[in-house]
Amino acid sequence: MTGICTWRRRALVAALLLALTLPGTALAHASIDVGDGRYVLELGFRDEPAYLGLPNAVYLKAQEYATGGTRPVDGLAATLTVEVSKDGETMTVPLAPTGEGEYEGVFVPTATGDYTFRIFGTIGDAEVDESVSSGPNTFASIAPLSAIEFPVPRPDPGQAQAEAAEVAAAASMARTLAMAGIAAGVVGAILGAFALARAGRTPRPAVAAPAASESAVTQPSGKLIR
Repeated sequence: MTGICTWRRRALVAALLLALTLPGTALAHASIDVGDGRYVLELGFRDEPAYLGLPNAVYLKAQEYATGGTRPVDGLAATLTVEVSKDGETMTVPLAPTGEGEYEGVFVPTATGDYTFRIFGTIGDAEVDESVSSGPNTFASIAPLSAIEFPVPRPDPGQAQAEAAEVAAAASMARTLAMAGIAAGVVGAILGAFALARAGRTPRPAVAAPAASESAVTQPSGKLIR
């Protein structure tokens, strides 16, 4: 029985090593030497694989090289700052200790793709300012939640938001055109009423009196009537 368990453990380790060497497979975390090689930082997402819309965190583990290996470095939540960047947007995430030499900065990723984590500040008397972006050789990128949804994936939040924005823009345009039509109708009605008012005030041309006929005019006879 012990031999079977040992074989299974070896098979699991071999599968893990194979997965890490496959093209396009992201490593769990990135390791960076800082402080002239005195310290090593392990950086990545706390939960990997990492998915869109699920609470996650920047994971940081700090260790100091020592005789026979490394030892954890505590007390860095007050001296190190972490920034998360994505598509030109940057947010500072406070670090909180979670274990010996381990820290995390909680946030919710709201876009898929690669993220950049920047760690800066001090470790002891050593200045630190390092940036690492997710990718095949560092740590996981954010994947769509539909990759693990079952049986029916929900609509992508980004796509739904874009479609809602398009509908709102179309509705706004329709309202603008309707208001323009109403305004044009009101102006037309005012102009029509003004034209009718002017037509009512125009004086009618004078009608000439008919000329009297010569037969109707009594000519003096020149005789005295007695």
